[in-house]
Amino acid sequence: MKKKSVILILSIIVLLAAVSGVVFFLYQRYYFTLTVEPERFGATDRALDNPYQGWYQIFGYALSDETPPDLNAMERTAAAYPHELVLLEINLRDYNASAISEQGLTQLSDILSLWQSHGNQLILRFLYDWNGKAKETEPSDVSVILQHMDQTAAVVNQYTDCVYLLQGIYVGNCGEMNNSNYMAAETMCMLAEHLAAVTDPAIFLSVRTPAHWRAISGTYEALKEEEAFSGSVSARLGLFNDGMLGSASDLGTYGENSIKMAEKLTDKGTREEEIAFQNTLCNYVPNGGEVVLDNPLNDFANAVTDLAAMHVSYLDCGYDAAVLDKWRASTYEGDDCFAGTNGYDYIGSHMGYRYDLLSAALSFDTFHDKTANLSLTLQNSGFSAGYRAFTPTAFIVSASGGLLGSYPFETDTRTWLPGETVTLNAPIDIRALGEGRYYIYFQLYDETLGRHIKLSNTLRLSENGYLILSFTVAK
Repeated sequence: MKKKSVILILSIIVLLAAVSGVVFFLYQRYYFTLTVEPERFGATDRALDNPYQGWYQIFGYALSDETPPDLNAMERTAAAYPHELVLLEINLRDYNASAISEQGLTQLSDILSLWQSHGNQLILRFLYDWNGKAKETEPSDVSVILQHMDQTAAVVNQYTDCVYLLQGIYVGNCGEMNNSNYMAAETMCMLAEHLAAVTDPAIFLSVRTPAHWRAISGTYEALKEEEAFSGSVSARLGLFNDGMLGSASDLGTYGENSIKMAEKLTDKGTREEEIAFQNTLCNYVPNGGEVVLDNPLNDFANAVTDLAAMHVSYLDCGYDAAVLDKWRASTYEGDDCFAGTNGYDYIGSHMGYRYDLLSAALSFDTFHDKTANLSLTLQNSGFSAGYRAFTPTAFIVSASGGLLGSYPFETDTRTWLPGETVTLNAPIDIRALGEGRYYIYFQLYDETLGRHIKLSNTLRLSENGYLILSFTVAK
């Protein structure tokens, strides 16, 4: 009996030792402590030279077999140009009775190539008139305009990396879709649909008024998120307003009667209704133009309210000087990092998207979590969304500087709407990393242009993006 007891006790001891060994092995293998040190960062009022938004200037070039554009002068202009966006007006009046010649098409390609080489994003407006006499200079037959659309699109489609959007449908005074022989609803829709059909779906199009948008889209309802970015005509069609804030009607952009009384899609609504329409539509398509005629509507505070509601992402920096100077003489009086900033710079910093990184965290429970969770929260404090998709990715770098892995976030940055916050999450397998010190970088990347998108924080941008936190893994 005693012998059996001894054997039993010894067996229990061996078993306990084995279990302890297994537990110790598992403890050593799976128990990790995680120490996280987020970087310190805050908001900054600096202007961000990000693509597809901001101030622009206008440069006009006439294609001509007789007097071609001066490429040397154009090169000097482009080299000194300080902004991301540029509006190029391409005048086709020399070909208003014929096809554009091969020489003219080569000139167009040379113009686009030159500006492309300087890293600009291009807004294009093809037109036949610079002097408010479109009916005298437009082709006498719509078939010529359609042919010109075919010809110019074949060139433009070779520059989809830099051609951001096309304004108008080639007709009207200064290409603004007014005082033209071709603005009857049926003809306007035909021209817009043809232009959409022959141009690359990646290129946005724009029309002059919300009523034009409704007529071409065939609906009174503004674009919704589920329809956005589909490549359809409506999903590509934004607005350009060269009478912005100039009067209660934005110089004829809006009407006097409620849209509820509309009898046809080309009818215009009141200012309040049309701004509300843009507030929905321009979450998904660009809106921009020129502010004009000094009046109370474009006083700084009023302008900020309407520009934000219309989701304006680009404005002419040269027109109207009286309004722009009024903004420069105004002061933003909010309680954020822009306090004391002059109105012109405040508006310039908020046109388009502006992404603020609010927080970064890495959480892990060794007993419950298979992986750690990287969590980032960002806010878009700009007037609009970014209409081209960017790629958000986290990178882990070792203490020696080696890149250990990339972690893409599943999100569509085009849906990061103004005023809203977004939280991004990604799993990080810290057990696979093992013991050591590591660094996490975050970047937003524009694959089309091959460049980083800057955040509005006091962080330093490096090749890997922004260093947002470091962490130490120990057993």
